[in-house]
Amino acid sequence: MSVLQRPAFRRWSWFAIAALVLVSLVRAGTTEGSPRTDEDRVLAIASTLKCPTCRSQSVADSDSAAARAIRVDIARRVADGQSADEIRAAIAATYGDDVQLVPGRSGWAGLVWVLPVAGLVAALAAVAAVLARWRRTPRTRASDEDKALVEAALARAHRRERPEGP
Repeated sequence: MSVLQRPAFRRWSWFAIAALVLVSLVRAGTTEGSPRTDEDRVLAIASTLKCPTCRSQSVADSDSAAARAIRVDIARRVADGQSADEIRAAIAATYGDDVQLVPGRSGWAGLVWVLPVAGLVAALAAVAAVLARWRRTPRTRASDEDKALVEAALARAHRRERPEGP
């Protein structure tokens, strides 16, 4: 039996794959930290707000007069020491909730964050259950006819091996 066919190797390879997936998910879900300067904070907040006059552009990417005015308002609020959530709420109160590009983290909007994770966990559990079932289920079973054929073949082979005596 080669190294690749050993059950211990198979088990550890699955653990290694699971660890890589977990590390990838954690790495993708983490940010590089909070913005370092006020300009970075303004850009970070502006990128989470949709331009009210443009189509499919954030306030950070748009050059419209409305987007420029919102960026100036964000910069003023950042200089006043307001938090990002307070600034987003103030902009949403002025322009409507549809300017928010990032859904909220609580209530019904929080499902946007929870459902993909729950779906991934359910899919991984289903794959684990299927793999466990495959390991427990025998692949083939010999029928009575197969057993009879094997016994007949062994009997013939046994007769040929015996030396015929006088």
